[in-house]
Amino acid sequence: MKQAVDNLYEIFKKITDIDINDLNNGEIILDSGKAISPSAAAHCLLEMKRTAIFLRGIKKAIDYKLRKVTGVIHILYAGSGPYATLITPLLTLYDVGEIKITLLDINQTSLIAVERILKELNLDKFIDKYVLADATNYKTRRNYDIVISETMQSCLQNEPQVPIMQNLIPQMKEDTIFIPQRINIDAYLRNPGKWDDSKRMRTGIEAKFVKEVFWIDKSNLDSNKYRKVINLPDELEGFIELMLHTTIVVYGDEILGVNDCSLNLPLKFYEFKEKYANTIEFWYSFSPHPKIEYKVVEYA
Repeated sequence: MKQAVDNLYEIFKKITDIDINDLNNGEIILDSGKAISPSAAAHCLLEMKRTAIFLRGIKKAIDYKLRKVTGVIHILYAGSGPYATLITPLLTLYDVGEIKITLLDINQTSLIAVERILKELNLDKFIDKYVLADATNYKTRRNYDIVISETMQSCLQNEPQVPIMQNLIPQMKEDTIFIPQRINIDAYLRNPGKWDDSKRMRTGIEAKFVKEVFWIDKSNLDSNKYRKVINLPDELEGFIELMLHTTIVVYGDEILGVNDCSLNLPLKFYEFKEKYANTIEFWYSFSPHPKIEYKVVEYA
């Protein structure tokens, strides 16, 4: 997988002159979150398991639709970045009469770059149109068969994944597949283990599931539901950190779990020291810097 993503990166970089070394130049701060720069979007390609699992899931979704739908499958890719990483490698597996793609991005530099790639690789015949727009408020009259938008970080912070889903999904038909299919945020207690000087790492780390905080999918777009009160056990038994884990169901059995990539890094929200929290409330906060927030409702 690493060799494959490295090779893809070298091809795309050579065609577009966009590399991973200018991560912050060109990012756009929206009311709903940060649209990352072309270089940062390019960098996502190099997370090999993230790229592989999304490509596998999207291919399964396309193949499913090809079996169910007569005619061309129409796909909207919102937040394509400069490489359209999650669809470009798949285009070589299909005929032009099978799929048509709409590429949408808020950054013009990214759209120019991806158009250059697709023309250079003779894959532009698959493209229906390029759209310069904000996916959080984009309106379309086309009912796409598949919508792809991977615009997120761990615990749904900073980037506008949630408002994009809330905007695009209600515009689609009931059987439209949205990728990722589901994002879960779950609370875990963690025993941080101990530092091992000889191994130069922490050993004995353990995690214990506490409760689902919330999830987002086609059936659960009401942000008022992205709130949960967590009651914690009286005896911690060494599990002294409260973490949130992000699980991403891309499609079917193609799933990214804890530590599979940067999207799944556990985030620490509370550490039990002198004053133990007994009850903690979590909620998702919308802003130009969206994130999950919390407060201690009751101390032990």
